[in-house]
Amino acid sequence: MSSNTKQIMILRHAKAEPEATTGDHARALTTAGERDASELGRHIHDLKLIPQSIYCSSARRALETADRVCEQLFISPGQITVRDELYLADIDNFLSLLQGLNNRVSRVMLVAHNPALEILVDWLSRDPFESDQFSGKRLLPASLVVLEFDGDWASLSQHSCSLTHLIHGKQLTQS
Repeated sequence: MSSNTKQIMILRHAKAEPEATTGDHARALTTAGERDASELGRHIHDLKLIPQSIYCSSARRALETADRVCEQLFISPGQITVRDELYLADIDNFLSLLQGLNNRVSRVMLVAHNPALEILVDWLSRDPFESDQFSGKRLLPASLVVLEFDGDWASLSQHSCSLTHLIHGKQLTQS
């Protein structure tokens, strides 16, 4: 990784309960989701992909995912920046955040939701973002995509990134 290389770690929250009596925003992780998020965090640690900045949706399932991953990375929950606009984000929300980052930050993690994350990966990646799953799904719960580009955050644009990693937490716990 050169001194001007930037990495974007895009993490879909882990498996959540189907419904919460208090609404979608309050849905918690299932036991399997907790396990998958922790295992994904261990794998990210082993790969030495430690983010310098972490931005997370304010939804409970995203926060619980970020907490479990960060626990494995030895990152304090206080270092997670919670953003309400990432809950129902569109590409403009993500781009505004990313393009406004300080260039001293070379690796950032976004923890949010589908389908917005798949749309973001499609838009940023110059590589085909295809499913490696029998189901045809591209980002399963607790899936991480890592994108990489050379340049300043402000120069981030459509198809400017290479897709370097696609990791599914569920598959890590099955192996």
